[in-house]
Amino acid sequence: MAKFINGANGTFSGKVGSVIGASWRGIHYLRGLSKKTKIPPTEAQVAQRLRFALVTKFLSPLLGILAVGFRNVRRLTAAQFSMAVKRNIEQAVIGAAPDFELDFSAITLSEGGLYIPLTSALEVAEGSITLSWDPAPNQFGGASNDVAYIVVYNAERQLFITTETPATRANGSAVVDVPAPFAGQQGHAWMFFASHDGKKVSATVYLGEITFQ
Repeated sequence: MAKFINGANGTFSGKVGSVIGASWRGIHYLRGLSKKTKIPPTEAQVAQRLRFALVTKFLSPLLGILAVGFRNVRRLTAAQFSMAVKRNIEQAVIGAAPDFELDFSAITLSEGGLYIPLTSALEVAEGSITLSWDPAPNQFGGASNDVAYIVVYNAERQLFITTETPATRANGSAVVDVPAPFAGQQGHAWMFFASHDGKKVSATVYLGEITFQ
């Protein structure tokens, strides 16, 4: 059912017959209903849909992180998420249909030229993961107050965790608290840096596979 906006002489939103009224950023427009087709999808189309579903499911909990990591794409979260999906379909999906998998070492959560420390390390202990990096900024880019965004993924439970509060480049390390039920399960970790004002972002660094303790 359609509804009028600003009275009977105004625009409308919703379905009327074969058209749909909608608006975007204050611009009202009409679009036709999509046409159903009986033509079965090709093998390539099916494969692409499987890749899309796999990557979308993985990235969906990370909208806030991706809004920072892909900020240089556009200021719209939907566009940033779409670009993240595109990049990871291109770079991080391996295998053959219908058994596609993610190459976790190739996951991309950010794009940019902000300086990444040349050395980083990950130490796993009971109930925690400590990540460390060279805190020194580079003369060509990077600042001591750059924010470190850390993402840890439990592959068996398909859950993400991160630091309680963001660390800075100058801190040189950060601790992620690990829930007790994670013990003995496998995971992966990534990080990237963003400038304090969010205008500059680094590429993503894969920190390795983890056995939680």
